[in-house]
Amino acid sequence: MTENIKVRIEHLKEKMDDSKFRHNEGLSNEVGYYVFDYPADQELYMRKQIDKIQESPRAARVNLKVFDIYDIMMHLLKDQEKYTGSDPIPILEDIEKNQGFDVLIEQINNILEMSENNNLIVGYIKERIPEGDGQCIVFLTGLGKVYPIIRAHKILNTMHQVLDNNPVVMFYPGNYDEMSLRAFGEIKDQNYYRAFRID
Repeated sequence: MTENIKVRIEHLKEKMDDSKFRHNEGLSNEVGYYVFDYPADQELYMRKQIDKIQESPRAARVNLKVFDIYDIMMHLLKDQEKYTGSDPIPILEDIEKNQGFDVLIEQINNILEMSENNNLIVGYIKERIPEGDGQCIVFLTGLGKVYPIIRAHKILNTMHQVLDNNPVVMFYPGNYDEMSLRAFGEIKDQNYYRAFRID
């Protein structure tokens, strides 16, 4: 399985070097969104590979921006303290303990304003992407760490509306068939994704 991933990582690097990929050209009017799916048991290997790409000269050359969704979620949750006057993490821990995981998921999604048209995670990413002529490649990581609290479709579908000049590659521990995602290779969601699979 790792050999297949190695080949696909090399293919991704080749794409990153391709001007058409970087400028979203030749996509038949589709936005440049891609999914790099991989078996969940390869998570640590993939993290190392993404780190290697991020530290390579290629990353600077193509202006690579890597966003870990888990880190963003934690930053935004802790940032709520300046609005509420108290750290929300212990409050959320109490909610999970006393009301259950489903209520916790609902509360976190409310705090992060995870609607179909807008959410704080996408806003955070958008603020850090150069506008106009500032071309870059965006990597989204950490989706396995936030599942099932935050679902990939809530990020991708919202990003389609606000970020369409730069290619976005979402790394996903599971399976993607260019229609739907199967988290960890087992749990199929019922959402449609407008994204190309990195083969």
